[in-house]
Amino acid sequence: MKKNLLAIGLLAVSFSVQAQNVLLHVDDTATMYVSTGSLVYNGGGLQSRGSGTIDLHGNMMIVGTATDDIRTVPTGGTPNPSNVVVRLNQPSTPVTSTYGQLYIKGIPQGNITGNVEKEYAATEHGGYQQIGIPFFGKTFSSLSTELGGNFNNSRWQGREILKWSNSNLRWDGSIIPAAPIPSATTPGITIDVASSTTAADRTAYYTLGSADMNPALLHTIKGRPFTDGISGVNTIGLVPTTVTSFGTLGNNQNVYREKYNTYIFDTFDSAVPWSTSTTFGKYVYQFSNPYLTNLDLSFIGWQEPGAVHDNNAFTNVWGIVADPQNVVYNGTTGTTATYAATQIVNFDETSHKPVGNFTTLIIKPLSTFKIKLRDATSQQMDFDNLRRFSNSPRAEGTSYGVTAAKNTNAGSIKQLGVLALDSAGNQIGETYYVVAPQFSTGNFANPSISSVQAMTNTSAIIQTFEETTTGGIDQNFASTYRLYINEANETNYLGKRIDLNIFGSNVASLKFEIRDDTTLVPNTTHLLSSGTGFYYTVGTTGQVMQAKQGDVIPVSGNTNYGLYYGAPTSTLNTNEIKPTSRTLVTYNPNINNYIVRFDPDWKSASIEVFDASGKLVISEKSVKTSSDFVIRLDSAIKAGYIVRVIGNEGTTVNTKILIK
Repeated sequence: MKKNLLAIGLLAVSFSVQAQNVLLHVDDTATMYVSTGSLVYNGGGLQSRGSGTIDLHGNMMIVGTATDDIRTVPTGGTPNPSNVVVRLNQPSTPVTSTYGQLYIKGIPQGNITGNVEKEYAATEHGGYQQIGIPFFGKTFSSLSTELGGNFNNSRWQGREILKWSNSNLRWDGSIIPAAPIPSATTPGITIDVASSTTAADRTAYYTLGSADMNPALLHTIKGRPFTDGISGVNTIGLVPTTVTSFGTLGNNQNVYREKYNTYIFDTFDSAVPWSTSTTFGKYVYQFSNPYLTNLDLSFIGWQEPGAVHDNNAFTNVWGIVADPQNVVYNGTTGTTATYAATQIVNFDETSHKPVGNFTTLIIKPLSTFKIKLRDATSQQMDFDNLRRFSNSPRAEGTSYGVTAAKNTNAGSIKQLGVLALDSAGNQIGETYYVVAPQFSTGNFANPSISSVQAMTNTSAIIQTFEETTTGGIDQNFASTYRLYINEANETNYLGKRIDLNIFGSNVASLKFEIRDDTTLVPNTTHLLSSGTGFYYTVGTTGQVMQAKQGDVIPVSGNTNYGLYYGAPTSTLNTNEIKPTSRTLVTYNPNINNYIVRFDPDWKSASIEVFDASGKLVISEKSVKTSSDFVIRLDSAIKAGYIVRVIGNEGTTVNTKILIK
């Protein structure tokens, strides 16, 4: 290895003298190995000959000028060589694996003629894999061989390639129809596999039919990487869609004759779906990472003071979500999908700082993400300064100038993360409790205004409940939704209880992760910048304990905990109960009906529905709990109802619903 590196160094000197557009040369059969965690800086062009490559397990920066090149010199045995192989270091565990990263700056796209091979393996998203393609002039047909996808030009067959349109809120092909298509055989309604990516595709969000591919296996994708330059006049616009209406309950169709309610999803807005008076499905923008380096989205909400900033300040940002799950296509009902609760981050409307799972804000190469804004105010996104080698968001700068302090009256955000660990110490779930002076306590009538709360699904093993203003569980919403991020006002909810429940037997311990205004505090820290900290109790009568950064506490038979910001004023409250059921009554927009979604531990249930006068209008016994129960009420009658669900073991869930 030392011999190879010495030869590389000598040749690099030779080329830097003879040709100023190449600084580093890797000769035929030579390998330059960049180990995990290391950083190699090359202040100029890069050239390799034949099979000479850079084996990149760590990080490499290529910073050049308009006269520099990234190129290959073919030999007889290697007609189309690659300069760099960007490795996935633990391909059997792609979600947690470290990986190589390649940073290119200042070299024009036309001067990048060499190839890079990027190893790829990822969580399987379902029937369609969401992906970015960070290569210029990449022929889509080459993905069939590289990913084993057998892609074609037939829409709705599970092997097509489509590109998301932020302006039209739909999946487009190569030819944009001027009018609704007459049939599924209309040419151009998928991406033509014979076509190639262009500079306009740098941040494009693609979906690949995965009928013939397995994303979890190790693959290698090859191409000419995109250069930088998505800044200044080349920023990407977040501009409101041209779609004026989704129609009643989302039943309007796009030009491909697909109903909006079969593929439009809104992870953030908890208001009634498809209502024209809400922001459901609106101001949502989907992108991919255009680079072979991570993106760090943690500070896109405000302009940081000083010289270190990312050139983004989306003052109306609501949230970011990544890693879609359970993508399913159905020829009758369309495409459906969900997002993993662990991949949601919301932004405070006042300070514009993030809360939730911060690792979501690191977008890996080839990965995609979705941004939701709170209103129609357009934004311009500068991708160049978002690049970051680290797999964790950078810490906020410690300095804060006087003039910057005048820009906001927001107080600092305090966040308690409760991480669920299994017996081996692996994190298998989490939930977050956040407080600030500008946050609100209890249910939000219109979450688009300022809420940072995020819902979770009933299968989550750890979750909190909506609180009342006096402390404890708000029974009006206890069986309607549960929370992944729970917010409260730090002044009026000081010392009051947030109920947390754990379901299932896999949780062996809980670990505390505490942040003070986005910064992870040192281990064993309890008191925060406000002079107080978080506390917890086990059950409703347990001893009050300080929550400290990094502390791990065992989980025994008790699955109910109390969380507090500030020392509890009381450890028992009349609103506090010990919920033992994940059964929820919730609205399903796809069928325009309320449903009962049962606790997985239930075997059967009885369901009763009463109108406002107390009359029993629905009564069902021995209902199977393996699937949702549809509450069939006449939508033409605008009224309120009480739903009572009784499990086979005697647990009762009562919920109010309103037909508007």
